[in-house]
Amino acid sequence: MTERTCILSGQSLPRDQLIRFVAGPDGHAVADLAEKLPGRGVWVETSAKSLRKVAAKDMLRRRIGAGFRDIEADIAQIAVMLHQRAMASAGLARRAGDLVGGSGKLAAEGESFAGLLAAPGASEREMRRLQGRLDVDWTSRALRAEELGRVFGRDSLVFAAVRRGGVAKTAENLRRELARLEAFSRSSSCQAG
Repeated sequence: MTERTCILSGQSLPRDQLIRFVAGPDGHAVADLAEKLPGRGVWVETSAKSLRKVAAKDMLRRRIGAGFRDIEADIAQIAVMLHQRAMASAGLARRAGDLVGGSGKLAAEGESFAGLLAAPGASEREMRRLQGRLDVDWTSRALRAEELGRVFGRDSLVFAAVRRGGVAKTAENLRRELARLEAFSRSSSCQAG
């Protein structure tokens, strides 16, 4: 993955650890999470703390001629957008057959999986058992049981796993979106929902 430079820290980081901002038509900065909006963009590390520092120093206005509208409201909106992107990626992975739900079904699959999605309230013991049995490379606790259930058309679901060797782009996009959401959530007092 290509790297970009954070305007706050000056560090070169992979793009999935950064948020791109562009000047919007109303003169305010717009978070470009899909990285497709036109115009000169700047990159900021994926954390609420970094965004607050950028706002305090008015760095966006100096770089792209547009600043935040209201930093706390913008942080809350970015959290919601990151959450929506993670949910959409999970839905795409499920429809592609790359996301399998339910601990019983996962245990019966008999194959290794790239990643495990566990609801925050999931049993630690069961999660560790599945991690070992499925031989996962990563685990995410970013989505609640009700949200995982929604992806599978159920009321709730505690565990789901991403197939290894499935549609690579779908599985990798899900991993990337979950990592961005988790990084942002750890640094923010707001919880998307």
